[in-house]
Amino acid sequence: MPAVFNENAMNTKGKNTLRNILRKVFCSAAISVFTAAVSFLAYAQTDVMHTVSGTVTDDLGNPLAGASILVKGQPISGATITDIDGNFSIQAPDNSILLVSYIGFKDMKIPVRNKEKVNIIMTENTELLKDVVVVGYGTERKSDLTGSIASVSSEDIKDIPAKSVAEALQGKVAGVMVSKTDGKPGSGSDIVIRGVGSINGLNPLFIIDGVAVGNSTNYNLADIESIEVIKDASAAAIYGSRAAGGVVLITTKKGSYNAKPELSFSARVGFRQLADNYELLGTADYIRVKQAMGENYPIWSDPASLPNTNWTDELYRTGIEQSYNISLTGGSKKFRYYLAGAYDRENGTQIDSYWERISARLNVDYAVVDNVTVGTRIYFARLRSNPYTESFPWVSIPYMNIYNKDGGFAAIPEGIDFSGSNPYAIIKMNHYKSSDILGNADLYVNWKIVKGLELNVTGAARLGGGYDDNYVEANKLGRSPSKDSYTKSLAYNEEYTFTSTLSYGGLFGKHDFRIMVGYEAKNAQYSNLSATANDFPIDNPLSFNLSTNKNKTASGTLSTDRFMSIFGRLNYSFDNRYLLTVNFRRDGSPKFSPKNRWGNFPSVSFGWKISEEPFFRNWEQDWLNLVKPRVSWGILGNDQALASFAYMAAFQNVTQHSFDGSAAVGGYNNIKVVNEDIKWESIYNTDAGIDIEMFRHRLAISFDYYQRITRNMIYALPTPNSSGITQMPSLSNTSTMPVNIGRIDNKGWELLVSYRDNIGNFNYSISANVSQNKNKVIDLGLPTAHIYGGGGHPNTGPKPCRTVNGMPVSSFWGLKTDGLISSQEELDALNANAKAHGHDYYHQRLTGVGDLKYVDLNGDGTINDADCTFIGNPWPDIQYGFSITLGFKGIDFSAFFSGVAGNDIMNLASSYYRSSQESSNTTAEIFKASYFLGNGLTDRPRVIGTDPDNGNASVKDPNFNYQRYSDYLVKDGSYFKLKNITLGYTFPRKWTRKIGMNKLRIYVSGSNLFTVTKFSGLDPEFANSSKTAYGLYTGGTYPQTRMFSAGLDISF
Repeated sequence: MPAVFNENAMNTKGKNTLRNILRKVFCSAAISVFTAAVSFLAYAQTDVMHTVSGTVTDDLGNPLAGASILVKGQPISGATITDIDGNFSIQAPDNSILLVSYIGFKDMKIPVRNKEKVNIIMTENTELLKDVVVVGYGTERKSDLTGSIASVSSEDIKDIPAKSVAEALQGKVAGVMVSKTDGKPGSGSDIVIRGVGSINGLNPLFIIDGVAVGNSTNYNLADIESIEVIKDASAAAIYGSRAAGGVVLITTKKGSYNAKPELSFSARVGFRQLADNYELLGTADYIRVKQAMGENYPIWSDPASLPNTNWTDELYRTGIEQSYNISLTGGSKKFRYYLAGAYDRENGTQIDSYWERISARLNVDYAVVDNVTVGTRIYFARLRSNPYTESFPWVSIPYMNIYNKDGGFAAIPEGIDFSGSNPYAIIKMNHYKSSDILGNADLYVNWKIVKGLELNVTGAARLGGGYDDNYVEANKLGRSPSKDSYTKSLAYNEEYTFTSTLSYGGLFGKHDFRIMVGYEAKNAQYSNLSATANDFPIDNPLSFNLSTNKNKTASGTLSTDRFMSIFGRLNYSFDNRYLLTVNFRRDGSPKFSPKNRWGNFPSVSFGWKISEEPFFRNWEQDWLNLVKPRVSWGILGNDQALASFAYMAAFQNVTQHSFDGSAAVGGYNNIKVVNEDIKWESIYNTDAGIDIEMFRHRLAISFDYYQRITRNMIYALPTPNSSGITQMPSLSNTSTMPVNIGRIDNKGWELLVSYRDNIGNFNYSISANVSQNKNKVIDLGLPTAHIYGGGGHPNTGPKPCRTVNGMPVSSFWGLKTDGLISSQEELDALNANAKAHGHDYYHQRLTGVGDLKYVDLNGDGTINDADCTFIGNPWPDIQYGFSITLGFKGIDFSAFFSGVAGNDIMNLASSYYRSSQESSNTTAEIFKASYFLGNGLTDRPRVIGTDPDNGNASVKDPNFNYQRYSDYLVKDGSYFKLKNITLGYTFPRKWTRKIGMNKLRIYVSGSNLFTVTKFSGLDPEFANSSKTAYGLYTGGTYPQTRMFSAGLDISF
């Protein structure tokens, strides 16, 4: 009868005094020396070998193919691996020991003891299971990866109060730049993987359990088991054209077979506050500043008698955030399940704003027979919010109340020139309700046809719909009264995806082959309808039928999206040393004309496990466990910037042609230029890296160097109205023509270092990552060779962001400055030089001492747009993250930091808080301006001057110090943030079991607690939607928030 070894049964526990422990150590050492000596003599005299065979299975009896079996003390050349049925056969001496290992399972030492048949049962090692990562349409052992893939577990994000997966990844993955867009409730995050790869941006593909979704706040992070970020083409190419910006693979939680039901509940309640804010001037200082600016009204004669309203205090508040999750998980021999529900709500820091999500998930797997499994993943969410928020109340006056004495909203005081209104009333008059419902479901069948051959078929559906209901009351509180307006919008979408894969894997001696081929198709339909009505007899009506105005407007769209793909992957490993991965995908999209409809996206990668070489294994050391260099190359595609059917002509009906001045003549006009030659953007990726693990896998180091070249970028080239192709009714609706242009290069490196260990009951882990990326436009390929972006009130001049050859995307463009004009003599010399070159003035007629000294780059004696140059780069040189986790018995502590360095921000908000704009309040920073209210020359430019030709009348910012785009507005955007810190305590199980609990943990947490930065605005972390107008910080940017929270985790 064969011997059966069970790893669990072999573990015993005992209690020893220090004396007994030391005695056993010394005895064991002596016995080991004696045994080694005897063994050496025995092997030297007789090396009796016999065949030992058997099977290796898991604790459910499933065979483990590829388990490694080695005779302890023997050359590695004599090792073997189990076949597909878990069988093995090996030559071993009498009384030797077999070393058995398999990824994801605990290593075992099996004494032979002259036995010829040995059956081995291995148990899972939950720590080592982390070495199994999800890749496109499958899984891989981390040690076998030949591409750049980073993993983030549920433990890494469980205490982070993030709303989206992108936000949860901030600072945790090298080469991934994440910025929270702003502090609005439920706001998302911008994510850029390995630099801005296109003028359109390259949005990563988010996939949950094999189904593509968007980067949104729609999904519950508590359902997530793991996240894999695919950064290079070696693994991303399996997703083809959708993976140009990288891939974020999300795997949700599942139940366990043969597991008792476990009920878990978690709750978190927190308080959000603005991390920083501007302090507007009160009534007395406001009047003093405005009078210095040349404004004066009789109402200002006695400031002490006027109201003193702090609009920031009235509009902003402490927001309460709540999060509750409940889940039930378990399974039988053939059935496993995960059922969860969640409620999340964030009350915004601005009054009346909120975001709310209710969600539920059901994941089920059922083994119909031994080789057929079916399952489903169902997710449902309802989201509601009031998305309306007002920008920061610069346009406000402190000497007016919120309410009149009769309780109505106060209007602007009479007798003043002010273009604003009552900021508090504006928010209260906007009755905005937004609601969305989404449902995702998939059904899969997995059939293990024969040994090694497996078929997986999945059908997925994503359904969603929603409405926006926005009624704005008539506003007569300002100088420009507005009528009421009621807008209703409806949207609905359907997406269906069918995916089928056939895979085969087998071991043939030292050759490990795995082949997968697949087919995927998607069909989607989208529709929306919007209507607007006016003139309602009551406030906040619920129906258009109450409108007394018969003239209502409506519009809507219908659109489709389809693609079809075939794909495949080959994984090959020789002797667990030499690794090869080949991916290929062919995508078809109706966005392109028939001749360019299909795109081919291949990749190939190699890896070499030096640590598995015989010379390495025979090197007697145990501190260096893994050395694996790797290299990859691949092509990805992108069609995100292209509208559907762009190659087909389109017309619209118009009735605006009149030949006699009265009668309109109908007809049709062309609204777009067709380009049948438009083709896929192509992204060429090259990556070289190395993975190292040391000190029994406690220390892990991963380094990558990469290059990404983007060609044939899709660009909407404006067509002139003189072409006769435009979108009526307004000639400002310029038509565009899709074209392929240029090339952008990204180069960079990434380093990840992590270490984990324990000292008795104290365990700790430290992880740090740092990366660098440089992007450069090589050839824009445009007739004008530039793309301008950004800009707006109160600034003037050429647009501040310019994308041109030889520079990074969205480089800042403007005037350079050389300090301030410090004396009249200096100003006279500048004006004299201007006159010598035929100009009246150096810059402006009223430029004076204390103004910015703009640099005359072209040497023509005067300052104008021809002196503009590149003045900043919005993309960071370095981005990094650092985390530390500590645990001692039931106490746990974690801290997470992130930051960027070397990027610039154009701080347009300084035009408001350091100067004074029309109808706007400002801050005390204005009192630091040169020659303002008794100041002499300071380090700040003037905000006011006088005109001697007009009776010394006051003139605001006569040199355009805060209106021209210049390097004076460009600030260092580097920052270092404590993003999250958590302290928790898990009560001993001997206590919790008495009250029927398996686990009880309580914790306190803080988010976004402090920022170290030289940036002069509120917060250097923000994101602009356009990649060709990036890095512009405006006065209307919603301030970021910090949060303090407390929570508990319970399981039964």
